Amino acid sequence: MKNNSASYRALNVAVGKVLIAAAWVDGQINQYELECIKSVILRLPDITFEDWRKLKIYLAYPLSKPEQENVIRNFSDKVFSKGHSKHAWSCLLKVLNADGTINIAEKKFANALDSEMSVSSMGALRKLKYFLFKSTIESQPGWQKKLEGREKFIHEFFDNPVYFVFRKALLAESITVVQSKPELQNICLYASIISWFAKLDGKVSACEKEFIINTLIQNCNLKKDVANCIANVSTSTDLSELELANLCTSFAEESFSDQRKELFKSVTRMVVIDNILTIDELESLRTVALYLKIPKNIWISSLKSINIST
Repeated sequence: MKNNSASYRALNVAVGKVLIAAAWVDGQINQYELECIKSVILRLPDITFEDWRKLKIYLAYPLSKPEQENVIRNFSDKVFSKGHSKHAWSCLLKVLNADGTINIAEKKFANALDSEMSVSSMGALRKLKYFLFKSTIESQPGWQKKLEGREKFIHEFFDNPVYFVFRKALLAESITVVQSKPELQNICLYASIISWFAKLDGKVSACEKEFIINTLIQNCNLKKDVANCIANVSTSTDLSELELANLCTSFAEESFSDQRKELFKSVTRMVVIDNILTIDELESLRTVALYLKIPKNIWISSLKSINIST
């Protein structure tokens, strides 16, 4: 039976944002924190994979100070009892301890959150409001219809997460590009697909990273600094197999047959940099060939053109 005194959906979506904000306060999210965040969020009551997809927009790049404050404020608006506070703290402590240490920035964030939660959970009027309108409060949607901040771009993020982050990186690094927005969007899809295969074994080697950069320079006519920026973003962006299907579909719709064939050949060359083609890589190549509408003869000739071990 659902324990409404401990949490409810809108509260848990807010908790998810808080966990991500807390992980970003030192300017980076390491692999331990990322895995912990995903594990904790997907185990929260009533949280769906769609909620997780939306929350990924907060994982895209660090939250600014105003964004942090807004996340904390939004969360505190949904805290009505000590049970809510205890639930949130239990989740937060798991994330803060994920990498074995809690740094000064994380302690400051936790103190700011503690101050907000103390006010929210101890107010007599809020407790009365929760008692009187408990059903209404717990049935509120996890996401508001009027989206604010980075959430206003959530559909753009779904369509092309690498381009979404790359655009932010361009401003931060003052990089000049000559390509149009549609061209860059397509290039980011291109890089996303290659990078997905590079990360298939859980890591991106130096050779794979160099291959991606050189491929973007040669096949997409990019300057080295632009190619390097896109490669950094694409190899660090977490993409599921379902998202790979969406990215391939988008690329197939926005590209010519020759471009799709060239992408597939590049992916094939990249996965065998280590001279090994695993069963997972082979099956994934077959799948992406279907997504990209690659003719069977191209698929077969691409595999025949490389020397591989299995």
